[in-house]
Amino acid sequence: MTAVLDNVNSVGAGLHAKEKLAAALPVTVSLAFLDSHRAEQIERLDGKVAWAKPWQKGFLIGVAWDELVTKEKNRWLYYYLEETVKSSL
Repeated sequence: MTAVLDNVNSVGAGLHAKEKLAAALPVTVSLAFLDSHRAEQIERLDGKVAWAKPWQKGFLIGVAWDELVTKEKNRWLYYYLEETVKSSL
């Protein structure tokens, strides 16, 4: 299934999609990042659907990661989150 990422953090993500997912359903979310050479880097994070609710264009879905994001396991997402925090200060 394809979904659009609305927000992401070290404990989970918010997405929207046309399809509804059941609460507690195990999922794998794939995120793509471009490195400094514009090469695509993919990270896959396992989690569970925390909640889903109807939305005007489908469904809003909350996913809780099975493990916290760390620099060692999730290099690209970790640096993305780090840079996002810096830019909001």
